[in-house]
Amino acid sequence: MVILRSHNRREKERDRISELPEPLIHHIFSFLPIKCVVSTSILSKTWRYRWTSIPIIDFRDRKCPSAYTKETKAFIRFLDRVLSFRQDVHSPSIKKFCISFDISIGKSLIDEWITTVLGKKVEELVLNDRRGSTLLPPGLFSCESLAILEISKSYLQLPESVFFPNLKILRLSVFVEKEQVIQRLISYSPILEELILKGFNWPIQHLSIFCPNLKRLLIDYAVDPNFDIQINAPNLQSFKYSRVLAKDFALPKFLTLLDAEIVLACPAGCRERGELGHLATKLFSSLSYVKHLTISDCSLKRLSYQDHFQKKMLTFHNLIHLKVTSARLYFGLGCRDEGNLPCWVVGILLDFLHISPNLESLIFAEGLCRYASTSSNEWSLSPIPQCLLRSLKLIEFHGVWGKQVEKDLIRFFLKNAKVLQKGRRYIEI
Repeated sequence: MVILRSHNRREKERDRISELPEPLIHHIFSFLPIKCVVSTSILSKTWRYRWTSIPIIDFRDRKCPSAYTKETKAFIRFLDRVLSFRQDVHSPSIKKFCISFDISIGKSLIDEWITTVLGKKVEELVLNDRRGSTLLPPGLFSCESLAILEISKSYLQLPESVFFPNLKILRLSVFVEKEQVIQRLISYSPILEELILKGFNWPIQHLSIFCPNLKRLLIDYAVDPNFDIQINAPNLQSFKYSRVLAKDFALPKFLTLLDAEIVLACPAGCRERGELGHLATKLFSSLSYVKHLTISDCSLKRLSYQDHFQKKMLTFHNLIHLKVTSARLYFGLGCRDEGNLPCWVVGILLDFLHISPNLESLIFAEGLCRYASTSSNEWSLSPIPQCLLRSLKLIEFHGVWGKQVEKDLIRFFLKNAKVLQKGRRYIEI
């Protein structure tokens, strides 16, 4: 009995966490702020240097002050200490490194930090650079180990030499002055699979994306662009386009497209309705092979500006899942500057269903018809889309649907969807 108690006591006092495999401890560390990770060095001799080999170093939770203060000095000392353990040639490689910095830190220090990380065969690098036009170190743009690169920068310039032989994911939230900046980054990333572009006020005329291996593309532009967009990505599987329409589009039919999301915001700038309708139709026509599509209320509004909509659009034979959402949910914007969402926008949705003959599920997101008007005569007597008669099996309504037009819309679908298996109502009427 005494021996059993002694064994139980030893089991309770046993340091099971220290016995965990190092990769598992590193995985746990990846969920903690870097300061907490470093503080584990005071636990015991076993833990004193364990943090120095972590593969993920993320400083984004430690905001760099915008002026040179005591906090800035403390930030620099802390970051220097963390990286000092990785300068030895025998120290472990760094898998992921993230940092935000401002003008309060000198260029030479930042270049030294980035160079140290590049020397440790970093695979993922996230930089939030708020220093304006200051150049990033040239070695960054010819790093052979990088697989993921994310840059948020108010002004991006490139050195003469650019080559990313192993880069698969590129995420840019930047200001660029020349269209060649984006083109060079894409052209010299031969196996690029994912591209995210976020920008504003680019003084360029063309945005060209030629990328044979690209599978995922997101374009989010904050204001009316003065440039056209040309895309050649024969293996594209996922396409997301947000906010405002480009000046023009040169897009192929994306034959391998699985999912797409077109969430336009309602403010239209100074452009004419006919121009907006033509551009929206051009954009959507390139998506005719898609299987899963998300579209905003304001995207429907743009499509409604196109005369003879069904004749101008291609048929979406592959489309099986359609989600209709609200721009307000994405951008905090609505259609207030263009009036309430009228019933003929619901009518354009029915027109869209006419060119989606094999649709199986239709989802109405929360907040979609919050601004709807009160008359449904323009669409309730329209011909019934074929998908309602043959293929539509699931309809979901989310949010508050209390106005008469909304109730009429629900009744319309529940009455005419002949093969409906589930009509879910996450709603209050």
